[in-house]
Amino acid sequence: MLKNSARSFCYNFEYMDKVILTLGQQELDLTMPFNDRKHYFERRAARAVLRDESGKIALMYAGQRGYYKLPGGGIDDNEEITDALTRELLEETGCNGEILRELGTVVEWREFDKMHQISYAFEVIKTVQVSSPSFTQSEIDEGFEVRWVEGIDEAIKIVELKSSDEDVEVSFMAQRDAAILRASAA
Repeated sequence: MLKNSARSFCYNFEYMDKVILTLGQQELDLTMPFNDRKHYFERRAARAVLRDESGKIALMYAGQRGYYKLPGGGIDDNEEITDALTRELLEETGCNGEILRELGTVVEWREFDKMHQISYAFEVIKTVQVSSPSFTQSEIDEGFEVRWVEGIDEAIKIVELKSSDEDVEVSFMAQRDAAILRASAA
């Protein structure tokens, strides 16, 4: 379960106004035409830079396509952002944690699947290992596993390796998560 740290936070995320990155597919492919985005579906997600007590960073490794991403995922209908973050961290890492700070949002316009995604990013410290990860079937098929890497610089380096990948979905994730990691390092 995520706990509020000793710092005072306002969890009314309508006001989480620090935009870490806005990414459209046109930035990756200059020949991509702009589509009418008003018909894109919106997906909200919660993501974490999860540190353990020694400063290692949790990354999700997807063995089938060879990329790394931050733990986190979609916010269900009527689910609070921090509840989604708690659920996703438990499912993907088996850990509970404490929010240290809000990092901001990443806004993505994904032309390839007609999606407008808003990711709410947080820095979280691991408090306890509750269980093993509980991956969805698609995460199992993707070959997901948790890997703890040595510090923020190493995490940025590993994630960025796929930032210009030919797989546009992987490239989006890499750019999004590298930006979130950089915001955590600042």
